[in-house]
Amino acid sequence: MSLPEEEVVIRTAELEDRPRTDSIRWAAGWIAPPARHRHWPEAEEEWQARHYYRELVAEADGMIVGRIGLEAYYPPFAQMLDLAVRPEYRRRGIGTALMRACRSRVARRGFCALYLQTEIDNTAAHRLYTSLGFLPLAHGVMLRMVHLLDYPLAAEYLQRHPLASYRHLPAEGRDGVWNMEWSGPITGDLLTLSVATGSTHAESRGLGPALQGFAWKNGGGKRFLSAELVCEPLRDIEPGRFAEMQLRIVNQGGQTEEGVAQVILPPGIEISPLSEQQTYAWHAEPGQSISIPFVVQVAQFFDNSALWRFTCPSVPVCAEVYWQGHRALLSASLHMAAPPGR
Repeated sequence: MSLPEEEVVIRTAELEDRPRTDSIRWAAGWIAPPARHRHWPEAEEEWQARHYYRELVAEADGMIVGRIGLEAYYPPFAQMLDLAVRPEYRRRGIGTALMRACRSRVARRGFCALYLQTEIDNTAAHRLYTSLGFLPLAHGVMLRMVHLLDYPLAAEYLQRHPLASYRHLPAEGRDGVWNMEWSGPITGDLLTLSVATGSTHAESRGLGPALQGFAWKNGGGKRFLSAELVCEPLRDIEPGRFAEMQLRIVNQGGQTEEGVAQVILPPGIEISPLSEQQTYAWHAEPGQSISIPFVVQVAQFFDNSALWRFTCPSVPVCAEVYWQGHRALLSASLHMAAPPGR
């Protein structure tokens, strides 16, 4: 089905668009891996001035009839907060319009996932969120839901397996980690994304969601690759501090897999001189497990004051894994120091 012409915007690409234009090439089959690590682009000055938070409002009949909060620090996850619509204006598309506006703003900044939390028994909200592509991620006191805006491995899997079923469940033996799992009823192919999160901010221990790992089973098990990004348990990150990290890749399939891993950092977080490489070529024979260690450090100019205002005061560090036309983004969350007196 063709998109209406008025819904397609054609413009000149800007510097901040480069990572996303590269992703289009990979989606179209371009297999050339990146040459070096990269940083997420810094937000516009207005975002920074507002401490990476926006409040969007909907107006009708001269009144504000709806609002929503949007917290978007650095990718991969942005958060929507406290959607509210005046009762007499409900069921008129106000909530949908506000959520779509949030989605558009964070997608332009390169975020690949948008999440929210809602009451466990709020079925009206559940219907709205699922209609806009949100999936349940974790449940407990509340229900946390996520919308994958741009995650090529999941999009590719669902395109090839349109009958796949979805479920979310706690990861076995891993406290505070939930699995997003799609399974193909015919081929047995599987995709699992492991996310460190809770159903509430309290359950998340002050950390933003982290997409820690994936398991990708394709061709009835002929290809079966999994990866996990592990970070040392480190709190009170301050300028000059280091964090040791490790990317683990396991090939449980029947053929050799090889590719490249690229580190992606937010501004103010750097590859440490202790790590000589910036990109990492990897090669895994069937049954082989490999480990890629690297160290990141907090730059001297890093200012964590904005984080004190966040619901989850943490900083994401990412690694993107490429192999033979496929790619998956993984992340870990570094906890920041609380402000004095808190």
